[in-house]
Amino acid sequence: MDTTPAGTPALLRTLNARAVLDVLGTGAQVARPDVVAATGLSKTTVAQTLRALEATGVVTEAGLDRDRRGPAATLYRVDPDYAFGLGIDVARDRVRVALVDVTGAVRARAERRDVRPTPTARARAAAELARACVTDVEARLPEGASVEVTRAVAAVPSIVSPDHATIRRVPGFEKGGTDLHDALVDALGCPVTLENDLNLAALAEQRDGVAAGVRTFVVLGLGDGFGAGLVLDGRLHRGAAGGAGEVSFLPHPGRSLGSETLGASSIAAIAKENGLPDDIAVKDIVDRAAQGDGASGDVLDEVAERIGVVAAAVALVVEPELFVLTNHAARPPIAERVQRFLGEKLAVLPVRVVPSELTSDAVVVGAARSASDALRDEVFRAAAAHSAPGESGEADDEHAEAAS
Repeated sequence: MDTTPAGTPALLRTLNARAVLDVLGTGAQVARPDVVAATGLSKTTVAQTLRALEATGVVTEAGLDRDRRGPAATLYRVDPDYAFGLGIDVARDRVRVALVDVTGAVRARAERRDVRPTPTARARAAAELARACVTDVEARLPEGASVEVTRAVAAVPSIVSPDHATIRRVPGFEKGGTDLHDALVDALGCPVTLENDLNLAALAEQRDGVAAGVRTFVVLGLGDGFGAGLVLDGRLHRGAAGGAGEVSFLPHPGRSLGSETLGASSIAAIAKENGLPDDIAVKDIVDRAAQGDGASGDVLDEVAERIGVVAAAVALVVEPELFVLTNHAARPPIAERVQRFLGEKLAVLPVRVVPSELTSDAVVVGAARSASDALRDEVFRAAAAHSAPGESGEADDEHAEAAS
């Protein structure tokens, strides 16, 4: 977490570095006058910030722009190979990994199923997949170049404490504690941040999905369990102890207080009531319903009603602009039922529901994005540590201002 005091010169240099890197981060070569125009910063400030970013190695000169009027302007670009991070999706029996660079581009991906649900097995799987991704990317780099992973963000289907290392103990669910975090740090050899999977799905929707530009929205995800990720006024809301979004135990009509509204055990019970095996996976129920199976359709009618009631309850408290259905809930057999239920039964509430276009990729994309953001934060801190206005290079900056 950035602890730079508000209003300090270091904070201002950090903000300047962020603004400049955001302009350069698209991968294009950008001239200094264009950086000035895009950021609204002064020419001197841009020159100083570019020099600081060059000192870190993340920004390099990329030639001269001789096509513009006046003196040729230096072009700058972000070196995407400057730093690499990992986004990891640790599901019940599967691990997915995405290798991401400092620009936010995912450079390689790998997945392994049938992973034993222990911290050690999951960490080993993540490390093996990470090595495969690193090997893949290094094969495409110039000779002698290498990939070093310096940050990792791991998504887990659990409540994560504010320290982003501890999984909170919840009766009936997996063991809490720091075992998974510690095993990942040991296996990967870099700092690791744990985050709830649907929180990261919400970040992915905010940056790359259907919620882009929406200030307040809620992601509802159905996989092995059911939960939510909340973005309120543009910021992810985790709650005081990390438990915001645990909506699977919200009160539901006809169910005893404290019982699971929707999740593995309740779906198993609904499936059994409709003549399906109680160990059938949600994916298989959705597949069967899509093919016209009546019993599976009846199961999804009940599932969709429960999702709709949860959405209505959340809407009464938060009143988001948008609900985004993700994972299996985004598939048409569920999403269409949820939309129909809300339209027919709860039309009085301002509830807008859309399926995610990222579907099952939302969690790993959010983890990769978060890892890339952590890489960039390290760059900003390094750039802020370089010379401040009035220190060495001021004369060169004044010359640059006159020439650019």
